[in-house]
Amino acid sequence: MAQEFKLKGLTSLDLKNGQKQEAEVEGIENGKVLLVKHNDEIHALNPNCSHYGAPLVKGVVTGDGRITCPWHGACFKISTGDVEDAPALDPLHKFAVMEKDGAVYIKGQEADIKAGRRTLGPKCQSKGDEKVVIVGRGSGSLGAMEALRSGGFTGAITTIATEDHRPID
Repeated sequence: MAQEFKLKGLTSLDLKNGQKQEAEVEGIENGKVLLVKHNDEIHALNPNCSHYGAPLVKGVVTGDGRITCPWHGACFKISTGDVEDAPALDPLHKFAVMEKDGAVYIKGQEADIKAGRRTLGPKCQSKGDEKVVIVGRGSGSLGAMEALRSGGFTGAITTIATEDHRPID
């Protein structure tokens, strides 16, 4: 069940469109969120890229509502936390933001703040008759597999490669 968490040291939200700020969450050890203002609305997300943990506070906010990772260019939709561009596979949690009693709060679950990402958990077992073959086992194939499953594809996915390991990033 979602609960409210106070953000340390914030009494109001005075960000301008395109600005971002990292804030600590009271009562959660190492708990942080990223506040981003876009289209006159404040959004709170997990603060690090789900690819390799880059601090998104150092990323770029685009006019179309994305935040881009400063290390590898992964993009996330600010309004939802969804992945908009690779190499990130996992989306970010999005938290409601509110100001009250001279403080700033977010609403969410402690586990989601600590997790730093939303896991999609697509099932890998095929249930349908359709089949897809992916050549290679690099990050592109991993991204294709994740996209197929998260998009509802239930058929068999086969990878062909000279490597004998699973797809990797």
